[in-house]
Amino acid sequence: MIAAPAAMVVYAVGAFFLGTLLVELTVFATLLVVLGVFSWVGYTLFTEPPSPRAAVEELDDLAPETINPPTESNLATPRSNSSVVVDCDIGEGTEVRDHANLYKCKIGRNCKVESFVYIEEGVTIGDGCKIKPHVFIPSGVTVEDEVFIGPNATFTNDKHPRVNGEWKMLRTVVCRGASIGAGVVILPGLRIGIGAVIGAGSVVTKDVRDGAVVFGNPAEESSKPVMDLADTTR
Repeated sequence: MIAAPAAMVVYAVGAFFLGTLLVELTVFATLLVVLGVFSWVGYTLFTEPPSPRAAVEELDDLAPETINPPTESNLATPRSNSSVVVDCDIGEGTEVRDHANLYKCKIGRNCKVESFVYIEEGVTIGDGCKIKPHVFIPSGVTVEDEVFIGPNATFTNDKHPRVNGEWKMLRTVVCRGASIGAGVVILPGLRIGIGAVIGAGSVVTKDVRDGAVVFGNPAEESSKPVMDLADTTR
């Protein structure tokens, strides 16, 4: 603030005594500044990196994958940067999201398999099923049509798992129309009945009859309607 008026006084005195020379120097300095500004703007426009939004829009692997078997064969062996699908029979219209791992299993038509789902060899999934993220389905499990499996649900196939030695695989069947809540653990060798509902976080240790609603650890059948259960868990 103090330097500005002083500079103006010095410039006025110089212009009075030096006249034309000072004006020419001022014009020359002004032209240099203007040329410098234009040069900097041009350099910035031509050297600025692309915006992050443009870079994201160019990534094809962010879109969901749709994997269908080829018309001449029922065996599909696609492999992307983020998913592993090996020798699977996958029905028409089924969507497999990124980061899924599917091995020698069979998945029906019009299913949705979300990210981070792991399905092992010999598993059969029916038509119209929805399998949410982080679901594990090992060998020996059969899922019928229109079954909903919530996120983080885990199936098992051996009651006495060990790293080494013999083991006995037990088979589990999830019947059509059943709904399995988030975080459910299903022990091996069970039958989940037609249209049965398993509440979130339950541990299923025995068969579930058709149309039953079970929840808890261990999961027990409830005598209340589904709407009443929703009211009591708020």
